[in-house]
Amino acid sequence: MNKTISSFSPMRRLPDWLKTSLPKGVNYFRLKALVEKYQLNTVCESASCPNIGDCWSAGTLTLMILGDTCTRACRFCDVPTGFMKPPRKEEPIEIAEMVSK
Repeated sequence: MNKTISSFSPMRRLPDWLKTSLPKGVNYFRLKALVEKYQLNTVCESASCPNIGDCWSAGTLTLMILGDTCTRACRFCDVPTGFMKPPRKEEPIEIAEMVSK
């Protein structure tokens, strides 16, 4: 019986410039709560943006209006694509209320 040893190279760590930290900070959690409260869609979440923690911690986010679907289908983007659903009547009011806070 022959025993062979595979040669595995040790795992290398990612360079610092490629790492992102976990979302944190008061602004991040405040914005997260507002988005959930008003049931709004953000490009950040829909696109699975890796910089969401940085932007939301700085108090910045991008809202999607008229639903959670994009009609453009860009190859680089992770936002769901398809036909638009009928808009929710409450959405403009909810966006205005959220932005005012």
